[in-house]
Parts: sequence; structure tokens; C-alpha cells
Amino acid sequence: MAGAGGVPPMGEELALVADIGRQSVRFGLTGGDGGITPREVRKFMTAEHPTFTSALVDYLNIVGLQDARLPSVLAVAGAARGDLINLTGSRWYISLSGVEAVLRVRPRALNECAANALALTTLPAAAFTRLAGPAPKAVEPGGNYVVIGIGTGLGVSALISTGDRLVPVESEAGHMDFAATSTDERSFAHYCTAKGMHFDVESLLSAPGLLLGYEALSGGRKLEKPEDVTRGIGRDPVSTAVVKLYVEHLGAFAGDLVLAFGAWDGVFLTGAIARALQPQLMDPGFRRRMESKASFRRQLAEVPVSLVNRNDLELLGAAAAAFGNA
Repeated sequence: MAGAGGVPPMGEELALVADIGRQSVRFGLTGGDGGITPREVRKFMTAEHPTFTSALVDYLNIVGLQDARLPSVLAVAGAARGDLINLTGSRWYISLSGVEAVLRVRPRALNECAANALALTTLPAAAFTRLAGPAPKAVEPGGNYVVIGIGTGLGVSALISTGDRLVPVESEAGHMDFAATSTDERSFAHYCTAKGMHFDVESLLSAPGLLLGYEALSGGRKLEKPEDVTRGIGRDPVSTAVVKLYVEHLGAFAGDLVLAFGAWDGVFLTGAIARALQPQLMDPGFRRRMESKASFRRQLAEVPVSLVNRNDLELLGAAAAAFGNA
């Protein structure tokens, strides 16, 4: 799938990359003699370290680079703005000045879903699974694409062509207001309202959203893990209804994003939840809701949708950004 917009030849400089999430951080090294693919990857839990810098120093000690001068790219779960970055749903924050004091080079930060989008330019065709609809197109300059990442939260980014480059566009579209149109969507919205919740699209389209959806459609009954919902498909009527609600609303949201970004060349779904729901994403309801836009039904019917079969996109995208792909 990677096209002419792939990573250009790079020098020998070693760089650090990080995927900083709500509950954990992964560090890796890229460049040097080892190529772009991140290596020496280590994972640290936020609960085990008081600060991000503490985890970073531990990592540098493990790989023997505690005294090195390292450029870095940080893929963060939040809006990458300013010197002090708050992580969504985490007690950590990232001080770019603090990271610079450790690495001796000013780091670059980008939203984790923007990193996911950049990673698409580096992947082979085998990394993508075609869902219902047209065949996928190569990710290359000249096209516009949107990436939807479904995990503990809902991330959205786009890849937009400008000349001979693809530029990642960061967004917080997952926090747009929830728009209910079906009976079950209205039931979900009513339940959230009755509980006094301020809810958005992410309130449903995320791992916690599967549990909240089950609670709403069951009249208050709770399950412990998102897997409890997906394992009940076909056996538990409530689980089956929740997943149908989830997949169809995801389709409607994907169609909205294509219209918002002009992403006529492809929608890409990433994250463990999307991979777990692959059979359900093939259901006609996903495309029906995606294409149900009054004036653009025909154009949306021509937009391909693919599932990305990788769990290292944040680090790959950070590595791509480190070596000139954005």
C-alpha cells in the first residue's frame, strides 16, 4: 500500500521514538545502521513511574544511552500543542523542555493518531485487510485519506496531499457531539443524559464505549471487560445489539469524516477493537450508514475502507516523522 510518499533515504543519525498512551509508554530507537523500523522497544506502565521523564531515564539506562544526544519524536495521546502537553485521561503530562534537558535536543511531538496516519506510508499491502466496498488504493501523494483509531479512546487524523507530499492533519474529532439517529442510538443518548453524563462520539466508539453501550441497552446491567461484549455476539441479544449499534455508528462517523476532510481515497481503521470486530465490520450496516448522506451517496460508495493489521503504528509513524516524512 505504501506509494511514492514513503520514507526518503535517511542519514545515519540515531533517534528515539515514543508512543505515550493513557496507561503506558513504549520507547524505541530508529535510524543509525538499523533502518527505520523501531528496535530496542520497551514498555513502561504509567502507574510504575511518577513522571514521563522518569520512564525515559530508565529506558535510556537500559539501552546504554543515558549520556547520548538524541533527536526524538513523541506520539502522544492528546493535543500536541505548546511546551506542556496534557495526556487525555492520564495523570502524566509531557514537558518538552524537560525532555530536551534529558536528550539535549528539542523533541518533536505529534498526536498519536497523526503518527498512525504517517505509518500508513511505510506499510506493505499485507498490512491491510479490505472491508466491504471498493478495493483499497495506494497511500501516496495525490490522495486524501482519513484514519480512525479505536482503543481506550477514539483518535482521528487525516493524510492530505500537498504537492508531492502527504501531510498528517491532527484532530480531536472523537470528541465531537454524539448524533443519534437510530432507535438504539437514541436509547444510548437518553441513558447517558439520564446519568448526567457529558457524552461525545468517543463515549460509544471506544473500548469503554462497548461497556457503556451494554449498560445502556441492558437497562443498567454492567459487564467488566470489552471482551465480555464481543464474546457475547450471537449468544447474548444485548451484546449483539450493542455491537450492531457500535459498528453502524462507526460507519456513520466514517462517512462524516470523509466529507469533513475530503478523504475520497480511503478510510483506515486501526486499533485492537477494530481488529476484534472485523467480521461485524463486513456487515452491510457499516457501509449503509457510511454512505447515507443526502447529497454524496454515490461518491461515498466509491470510498474504500481498510483495516490495518498492526499494533505498532505509533512508533512507526514517529520514526517516519523523525526522518522527513512530514
